[in-house]
Amino acid sequence: MSGHLRQLQDELTSILGSEPAIGPGPEVRMKVQANDLTVVAEWLRHRHQVAFADLFGLDTGDHPEIHVIFALDGEGAWLHLKADLSYEDPGYPSLTPSLPAADWYERQVWDELGIEPRAHPALARLRLPVGWPAKVHPLQRGFKRLFTSDDGGYPAAPELALAPAGVVDYPLGPVRSGVVESGHYTLRTVGEELVDVRLQPFYKHRGVEKMAEGLPLAHLSLVAERISGTSAFAHSLALCQALETAAGVEAPPRARFLRTLLAEIERLYNHLGYQADLCQATGLAVGQAQMDILKERVLRLNAVVAGHRYLFGTNVPGGLARDLGPEALQAVARTVGEVRRELETLEPMLLGSSSHLDRLETTGILRTEDAGAYGAVGPVGRASGIDRDLRRDHPYAAYAEVDFDVPVYKAGDAFCRAKVRLDEMHQSLRIIDQVLDRMPNGPVQVPLSAPIRGTSALGWAESPRGEGIHWILLDEESRVERYRTRPASFANAQVFPLAVPGHNILTDFPIIEQSFGLSFAGCDC
Repeated sequence: MSGHLRQLQDELTSILGSEPAIGPGPEVRMKVQANDLTVVAEWLRHRHQVAFADLFGLDTGDHPEIHVIFALDGEGAWLHLKADLSYEDPGYPSLTPSLPAADWYERQVWDELGIEPRAHPALARLRLPVGWPAKVHPLQRGFKRLFTSDDGGYPAAPELALAPAGVVDYPLGPVRSGVVESGHYTLRTVGEELVDVRLQPFYKHRGVEKMAEGLPLAHLSLVAERISGTSAFAHSLALCQALETAAGVEAPPRARFLRTLLAEIERLYNHLGYQADLCQATGLAVGQAQMDILKERVLRLNAVVAGHRYLFGTNVPGGLARDLGPEALQAVARTVGEVRRELETLEPMLLGSSSHLDRLETTGILRTEDAGAYGAVGPVGRASGIDRDLRRDHPYAAYAEVDFDVPVYKAGDAFCRAKVRLDEMHQSLRIIDQVLDRMPNGPVQVPLSAPIRGTSALGWAESPRGEGIHWILLDEESRVERYRTRPASFANAQVFPLAVPGHNILTDFPIIEQSFGLSFAGCDC
């Protein structure tokens, strides 16, 4: 334990009057009084500059609980605060006034568990349908009713006050052309200028956390993969690592290296697809076609080496479901070489296209202070000066054993978000080369030797869209009592509207939207 972490624990003990408990893995757990949560959160953020990671609730059957998780990046550790509440008084002082990133999280807990964040500045239903009964909360114990069309249909988009004369509200979605995911925007314009926006992404809710309750562990990674199909490997990896931590086992060295390899392949095809979609948004049809061709090569590689274009079914608790033999690894090396050579030609052409750059530069600026206050993660955060990456700051799989750089820019515009992903593709290729050179021999899976009962653990992964957090609580029969997942898009969708008003015009909106690269499925699991 580092001196700084020990100092932080000592200060927390002095403030709260209770000793921290060291959880499985690098997790520091502390029980706090509900009324102390705001004080502790402010102290952590301003004195120790920790990063807010997640806030969620739990119905234990005896009482409700509120959980808040902070990332201690400099220590490679996590601080997990828990406050017990009562059914008679299921509330706590809202963290949102001092910690803006907690806004959606607190509204979600209120929606799904009935735990009220008192003095929340804008408390309103987040993602349950408009016709959902007021006092029915789907994550409370005993709730077993499935969602049907009789419950009121889709959620209502947040309402803007009536527009004054000369101001036009432009509704966009949720049904749109092409293969765009369902999401509703209300764009407020004065002439061509965008002056406000409201985002309603919650049209794809599948009740993943409720669905997981009672499942045997063997089925859980299948659920995690379906949070967002294009980040299936990252989500199943985070979940499997949480289960391994709970069981006190570590995946074999070969499995850890192969997990790193496959995670970077997933990042590579995502970033190639991102560049293709961004080219489509700026009207650069040739660039779109070339990037899509490279993405397709990587997806076909996935099918060859793992049996699925999106790497489904590859991760299992304890390692991988299958090994990658010499022929598969040779196919990886061959495809990586082809992608590298193509990028060496395409990237200068892309960055030399004035029509493309003119649409990206100074468009959709997300200021560093907003990105930090509202918890932007992944390439979106790094494009606005947030120097965080779980692969480096909280190493997992074999990331501690390879060298790579974390690209960070400060301007926060659409160009920086694109450039971060371009740079990350080169780093992914660099990581893959090292993994192939250093691949150890041996098994790719170890059994979870004993039943995992009555314990909880945290797992995480840096998905192509950013930080994903998974927390699992198991009952005495080794079944899921509570599964909490916070994908990157949930964090980034909350901050997205801050990048739209300003010096942007209506025709900039598709570029701003694509530059964020949100997954609405990942936002609304």
